[in-house]
Amino acid sequence: MKNYFNIVIILLYVLSGVSNAISISKGTTYKIIEPDLLVEIQKKAKQVDWQALQRSMKLTQEIAYLPIAQEDKSYYYTPTAALPFEVKDKNGKVLYPKGFEFNPLKYTTLPNQLIVLGSTRHLKMMSSLSPLVSSDDTLLVANIDTKVFIKKTGKRAFLLTKNAIKRLGVKQVPAIISQQGDRFLIQVFAPRGN
Repeated sequence: MKNYFNIVIILLYVLSGVSNAISISKGTTYKIIEPDLLVEIQKKAKQVDWQALQRSMKLTQEIAYLPIAQEDKSYYYTPTAALPFEVKDKNGKVLYPKGFEFNPLKYTTLPNQLIVLGSTRHLKMMSSLSPLVSSDDTLLVANIDTKVFIKKTGKRAFLLTKNAIKRLGVKQVPAIISQQGDRFLIQVFAPRGN
């Protein structure tokens, strides 16, 4: 008898939940008059000349060139950056003036090393330095079109721009850039073998 009573209670509880799920909301309802966002995006996308946009954006930036290292060497580089604008607090007081110079490595850390390559051959050579190089490291490419490098190697890589060369302090390739406190350790390697 007790089991029968428990079953009745459970059924009432379940059925009352179903009735609440079916209930109609109270108050005035209105038809949605906004256009479907996805449809609007698709309409706008059809109006864009994507090839012209790619050409105007210059997706392949100018290739930066660095000399190939003739000998192995290491050196430190302390980067500096200058603020392009004033930094103010909520009351408008200037905390840092435009042009204020600082070392960004005092405020951030690199998540991995930067591997700077000048050709596809450098990738194989740098990979052979296994204690120094990890698959998580970021590849930066100089002296060669990034698209060509990616196609030949199948590796994800980024173009090393002239601006990045100045910021990173790299002078030759191939090189490994790692953070050591508030400065970069740059290790340059002369190419070996083929």
